Amino acid sequence: MKAAPYGSWKSPITADKAAAMSVRFLEVHIQGNQTFWLERHPSEGGRVVLMAWNTATGVNEVLPKEYSVRTRANEYGGGALLVAGDRIYFSNDKDQQLYCLEAGKVRQVTHEKNGRFADGCIDPKEGSLYYVREVHGEKVVNTIVKVEPKSGEIKTVASGHDFYSNPRISPDGRQLAYVRWDQPNMSWDGSELYFLDLKTSKERLIAGGKTESIADPQWGPDGGLYYISDRSNWWNIYKEGETKSLYPLEAEFTLPQWVFGASLYAFSKEGIVASYVKNGVGASALKTKEGWKALDLPYTCYYGLVASGDTIAMIAGSPEQPLSIVVYDLKTNQDLFVKHSSPPLEDASWISIPQAIEFPTTGGKTAHAFYYPPTNPHFKGMPDEKPPVLVLSHGGPTAGESPCYATHTLFWTSRGFAVVDVNYGGSTGYGRAYRERLNGQWGIVDVDDCTNAPLYLAEKGLVDRNRFAIEGGSAGGFTTLAVLAFRDVFKVGADYFGVSDLEGLAVHTHKFEERYLDILVGPYPEDKAIYRERSPLYSVDKIKCPVIILQGDEDAIVPPAQSEMMYKSLKERGIPTAYLLFKGEQHGFRKAENIQRALEAQLYFFSKILHFPLGEKIPPVEIDNLKNWKG
Repeated sequence: MKAAPYGSWKSPITADKAAAMSVRFLEVHIQGNQTFWLERHPSEGGRVVLMAWNTATGVNEVLPKEYSVRTRANEYGGGALLVAGDRIYFSNDKDQQLYCLEAGKVRQVTHEKNGRFADGCIDPKEGSLYYVREVHGEKVVNTIVKVEPKSGEIKTVASGHDFYSNPRISPDGRQLAYVRWDQPNMSWDGSELYFLDLKTSKERLIAGGKTESIADPQWGPDGGLYYISDRSNWWNIYKEGETKSLYPLEAEFTLPQWVFGASLYAFSKEGIVASYVKNGVGASALKTKEGWKALDLPYTCYYGLVASGDTIAMIAGSPEQPLSIVVYDLKTNQDLFVKHSSPPLEDASWISIPQAIEFPTTGGKTAHAFYYPPTNPHFKGMPDEKPPVLVLSHGGPTAGESPCYATHTLFWTSRGFAVVDVNYGGSTGYGRAYRERLNGQWGIVDVDDCTNAPLYLAEKGLVDRNRFAIEGGSAGGFTTLAVLAFRDVFKVGADYFGVSDLEGLAVHTHKFEERYLDILVGPYPEDKAIYRERSPLYSVDKIKCPVIILQGDEDAIVPPAQSEMMYKSLKERGIPTAYLLFKGEQHGFRKAENIQRALEAQLYFFSKILHFPLGEKIPPVEIDNLKNWKG
C-alpha cells in the first residue's frame, strides 16, 4: 500500500464514470406480472424513461424516445405515471399534458394550456381519472380534477385550498380520499385527510390538522382506508375508524412529501408489507395474521414500495449496493429481478462503509450523521497526516439521508477524503420533535450541527482539524454559505444552487415553498430583519474562506440571481471564488456532462485551496483572487 497525501489518491471512480452512473430511479409500479419504473438518464440530457420487466420478455423501454415522463407540479414533480390495466397514463415533460399508451400507440389525453398533472388514480368502475392539477396563470391554482380518458374533458371536484395530494378512489367508486393543506404549512407540518362523496359532493374530515401530518392514504383489500399520521411523534400506519397505530414503532413509515406518489407500504397477498426509517436507517417488515415480522432484506434505504399478489417491487439500496429496482417474492423470500442504478464496483474494497454517529451539539442536544472514512485499497495517508473531511449538508431542509451507496461520496472517500453526511436538527427519520428543531431556527440549528459534526470527528482524531470542507445544494447550499459566514472553522466550501438571500427566496420562489420560510425563519415581512440577519449575502464580509458556486440557468426554485450576487460579493472582497453556470439545467443537474464538469471543478478547486496534488488530469477552473490569496 503506497503512502500519498490525502486527496491525491488515484481512483477508478472518475468524474465521468460518476456522472454516467448517475441514473436515478424515480417511481416504481407493479401490475400483475409486469413491473414498471421510471429512470432518469443523464446521458440523454436527463430524459426520464419508462421501463418494464417481466419474466417472459425481460427488460424493455416502453415509450418512444420523444417522450420524457415527468411532471413539474409543485416544481419537484413525482407521481408522473399511472398504470391501469392495459393502459398507461403519463405526464409528458415537454408540454406537461397527460398521455395514454394503449395497444402500442400513444395518444394525448389533455389539452390544457399551463396545466400540470400529478399523482393520479383510476375509477375501477367507470375508468375516469382523478388527478392533482396545477394551473399556472396570474396565480398558481391547485385542485383535484376528474379527467375523462377519451375526451380529455376536465371537471374540478375539490378546490379552495392551497395544496392537494394523494387522490385515491374507493374500490366501489363512491368515495375519493385525498390530503390537503394550506400555507404557511407544508404537508409535513400539518395536513388533513378527507373523504369526498362523489355522488353528493359532501366532504368529511377523517384525520389530521394544523399540527398533525397526514400522508399516503391507501384503500386496503378489506375496503378500509389506511393512512400515515405523526400524531404519536412518529409517522406510523393507521386505519380509518381506529385510534391505535397498526405498528406502534419509533420509526417513520413515510418520507416528507417533496414529490408526489412515493409510498413505503403496500398490500400483498401475504399481508401489509412496509418499509420504514429508524434512526436514519431503513428496514422492512410484513404484517400477517400472526403479527408483524421483520423481512430479511439487505437494504438500508427505501424510496418506494408496491405490491401485487405475493410479489413486491421497490427502489432500495445499501452501502454495498447501489439504489436498485428490486422485485421480490414474499412466498419464496427470493429476488426475482434486480436492476442497479449504476454497476456495483467489482472490488468491494473501494467502498467506504458508513458509521452512524451521534454527536453533541449546541444546547446540550445530540444530532445525527453518517461518517464515511477514506477508503482505497492501494493508498494510505502520509505519516502523521490526518484526512480532510467533507461535510455534506442535505437539501430540503426537511429531508434526510440514509446510509446508501453513492458514487458522489465514493468519489471523495476513494481519493482520501473523510465524508460526514449530517442529518442536522430538522431532518427526517428521527421523529416530529427532531424535525421541528428547525422551526424558526433555520440558519442556526443546521449551522451548529454541520459545524459540530466535523469538530466531533477531529476530537476523536479521525480528521484534520485544519482541513474542513463543506458542500450542499439548494437548502443545503444555504446552510453551506451560512456555515462559512457565521462559523470560522472551515477552509473551503462548495455551493450548489444555494440560497444566499432569504428575503429574495421568500419573495421570488415558487408557490410550493413561498410560505415555507414562515415556519423555518418567521412570518414575512414582519420578521424581515431576521431574514436579512441570517442571509449569507449580507454577511459576506464574515466569509474568510474560498467558495466555488455552481448553478443552473433555468432554476425556478433558487434563481441564478441568488448565486450571481453571492459570487460578485465574494469576488469584490478578494476571496478566492469560482462561478460555473450550466446552461439548460434546472434545480439539480440532470445532464451527464454537467454532473461530470461540476464534480471535476469542485475537486480542482479543493486541491488548490487545501494544497494537495491531483492524482489525475482534469480541466482547470478559473479561480478569481487565487494568486494573492494567503489563506
